Amino acid sequence: MPDPSSIEIRIAAEFTNARKEYNAYDRTLDAIAALSVVLQVAEIKRETTLVDFRPKLQPVHPDTTPYTPDGHIIQQPSYDFVLELKTSWNDKDVQQIVKYGRSQNYYAAPETLQAFGQNRCVLLGYQNVPGEENLETLFEAWKAQDLNFPLVVFRYSLESGAEGDQLFFSRNSFSKNGLCPNSVFGKALNSVRGFPVSVAKYKSARTRIHKVNDEVIASYAAVLWWTVYARYYLTADQKVEMAERGKLTSPLVIPLGEVEKVPTPAGVDVPLGARDVRRALEFLEQAKLVKLKPRSNVFEVELREDRYIRFPQLGPPLSHVSQLETSNKILARWATNKVRKPIARRKPKGSKNKKGRKSADERQSSFW
Repeated sequence: MPDPSSIEIRIAAEFTNARKEYNAYDRTLDAIAALSVVLQVAEIKRETTLVDFRPKLQPVHPDTTPYTPDGHIIQQPSYDFVLELKTSWNDKDVQQIVKYGRSQNYYAAPETLQAFGQNRCVLLGYQNVPGEENLETLFEAWKAQDLNFPLVVFRYSLESGAEGDQLFFSRNSFSKNGLCPNSVFGKALNSVRGFPVSVAKYKSARTRIHKVNDEVIASYAAVLWWTVYARYYLTADQKVEMAERGKLTSPLVIPLGEVEKVPTPAGVDVPLGARDVRRALEFLEQAKLVKLKPRSNVFEVELREDRYIRFPQLGPPLSHVSQLETSNKILARWATNKVRKPIARRKPKGSKNKKGRKSADERQSSFW
């Protein structure tokens, strides 16, 4: 029989890791919201002709799929800023950023390619700035491509002050770090001293952004789907029932074939996609808030208001206040059930294991 203390340690570890990833992703969305506010500052807005937080860049051979950085900003007279945000260093960053640099065009429309302007810059932001050895590797790879425009690495971090919480942006002081084009926005990012954006200023913009351009992490998608998107699947009668009782008498049913039909909540500029919702439902399934019925090919959602979600008795230790947060409740249920009652990997009907086959990878003060 497994040691109970060992199980508790594993649950706590799963929860801690999920919470860290969740918070890091949340901070990345904060950064995009904060930058969207900065781009509305009068001096910068006069220069700006395009702000796109879902851009696509033309791929470079042998790639065929468009590249999807986190932002593209165009300013007069001919400045292009391509934005990518990271939590921390990954060895794949070098290849990814070099590809962004080698791309010659962006998609101005689904079938329309437009060349970048004469003054171009790739902005690479980190919550945890890489060490000099990794930065050396990055900039040497950039130099090897003979790219005649700068790569600028900066840091973004949430900091507390007398005037409230602020997201702080500052250019990294690494000796080979580049300098942005000489626009007002570029000058701000070139400053090693950096600049802050108060949370109060970007709070409203934050609610309109639910993901970066790539897939959202499963835990974040799960909490977001449960707290925001689920209500958009309800019939008129179910909405009345939720308003009166706080939960549904019978489960909300979502056919597998209709998972891709994702409603866009009102006022959201960058919503979840179909793949995000599928991963959210699978995460909620492990948290025992959703059931997948393979024979019926449907997801069944035991929908209820946050106050009806029970924190697992044998879950990770948290303060009473933390237990009240919906995200903590969902993450705690997921971590507890992942260790105690893991969902077995399902195999398609008729599939057989073949010798040598590898399993799929599993991923997991104001401005001015």
